[in-house]
Amino acid sequence: MDPAPGNKNLITDITGIQVGHAEDNKIGTGVTVIRGDNPFSAAVDVRGGGPGTRETDMLGLENSIGRADAIVLSGGSAFGLDACSEVQDLLRLDNKGYKVGKAIVPLVPGAVIFDLNINDKPHVNIIGEQSPWRKLANKAYKSASRDFFLGSFGAGYGATTATLKGGQGSSSWSQTFSNGKKYTVGAIIINNAVGNPLLNEGPHFLSAYLEFNDEFGGYGVSNNLYDNILRAKRLPQSIGKAEIFDNISNNTVIGVVATDAPLSRANLKRLAIMAHDGIARSLSPAHTPMDGDTIFSITTSQDIKEQVLENVDILALGSRASDCVARACNRAIYEAEAIGNSKPAWKDFFQYK
Repeated sequence: MDPAPGNKNLITDITGIQVGHAEDNKIGTGVTVIRGDNPFSAAVDVRGGGPGTRETDMLGLENSIGRADAIVLSGGSAFGLDACSEVQDLLRLDNKGYKVGKAIVPLVPGAVIFDLNINDKPHVNIIGEQSPWRKLANKAYKSASRDFFLGSFGAGYGATTATLKGGQGSSSWSQTFSNGKKYTVGAIIINNAVGNPLLNEGPHFLSAYLEFNDEFGGYGVSNNLYDNILRAKRLPQSIGKAEIFDNISNNTVIGVVATDAPLSRANLKRLAIMAHDGIARSLSPAHTPMDGDTIFSITTSQDIKEQVLENVDILALGSRASDCVARACNRAIYEAEAIGNSKPAWKDFFQYK
């Protein structure tokens, strides 16, 4: 079928991409690593007002490199950036990285979410000791494959939203473009949003109209301005501005969009910009002052320096990337399971239709 999601409906439908993840159930956190057979040409777009990132300046179009040997998404807030250092060490042991004379320097951009309150602050006891996020990154790097889990896994393990448990989501899309070639675009998202992913109290998702093959519950689009959740238990508290603002310093959405299309760095930047629309379509509100909303964009196509696709194809790829981000945001919620003292999961209240 053309167009349609890829065979796995995951970012790993793009040949050359692998994903690994690891979780710590005591702390309530995790790490996700996106790696490949070869380095990625990469760009990034940051829209949140409170980002936690590493090596994003390197990916600026005005700068020289624009490359990533792996990308790390992690819990742990600023502590979680240690995960990037572990992946950098592992890449160097594998003799992978940017060569500068006789030196090899792996380049590992990353972004983090805040999940330090998920299990009554046990992280306090490990601050100053060897970082648990390095240990998790080691496991995630070594377990990377084309198959991985959605929901409460990886960096999404301790994720929450304004209303429900958050998590790790992914999706993909393939279609034929104007040059007659078929390209795939995919996304992996850690949904830890300030906003609400539901149409008020649910069960419908804000961007339910993008669903394929019942990938997030099969409820479809609601015809009501407000859901009355007659088929579900009622959420424990009303969903309103007060609850959202209580979370405003604790949440963010981070992720990666990827393609096998031959995109220049400028077009990768455009892909990341357009992909952010998927966050705004699936969560309300989005890109708030204390969010760290960050999207990396990568291509597995090698040595692309100039635009080789028509603008209409760049437009289509960006639109599909936005769709994939929205779908991945929803799948993260739909697949999540409650952990520790986290908020309840979508499945705790709603059943598959």
